[in-house]
Amino acid sequence: MKKILLLGLVALMVSCVKKDPPEPVGEVKVRFVNALKGSNNQDMFIRGQKVPNSLPLIYGQNSPYFTTTSGDIAFAFADQGATDGAANAGVAGKLAIGDNITVFYFHTLPSKDNKIAAGFVWDDNNKVAGKAKVRFVHLNYHLNNFISFLRENGDSKAAIDAGVAFSDASKYYELDPGTKLYARAVDVPEDLLINVNLEAGKNYTIWIDGDSEKELVSHVIIQ
Repeated sequence: MKKILLLGLVALMVSCVKKDPPEPVGEVKVRFVNALKGSNNQDMFIRGQKVPNSLPLIYGQNSPYFTTTSGDIAFAFADQGATDGAANAGVAGKLAIGDNITVFYFHTLPSKDNKIAAGFVWDDNNKVAGKAKVRFVHLNYHLNNFISFLRENGDSKAAIDAGVAFSDASKYYELDPGTKLYARAVDVPEDLLINVNLEAGKNYTIWIDGDSEKELVSHVIIQ
């Protein structure tokens, strides 16, 4: 009799415990970039599954946005034809409904861990009327110092961002259409004129790499 009462009591206690409601699930958008010069073509994976109907990324190329669901998500890059289990690099994070991100495949600093890595940044796709929105990403792994970004200002140059560290992204800056942009770093002989024609109502991600600490090369993604 006691056993029956005890079991009944346990059942009653379990039934009274309130469970947290499941988190709502919705769409997030993910874009991939192969920023590793000399790499093989890369297949892209989300939650361990190759992104369907996707073409492998060559160096310097970015994918379109792919749609997946919010929550805890793992992203990975693997050589074309390989599986996620043979991934070269991956990164994971928790994304909320409506998030847009860009996942980069790149090489870390030789002075640090000197390996192939992946990382992501959140994208801002909200437009500003009459302005271009621009952010900058430093991915020159030969260059263990800041890259600064400038705009043409008459006969001189004015700073936009005084220092973006390696593997970091700047905030977005609102700039006039047609503004000429430059990148500058210590030991780089000349400022790099970034090959982009900014248009009003468009957002841009500009990432910088190079073959040495004395070279800057720009790549432009129109969001």
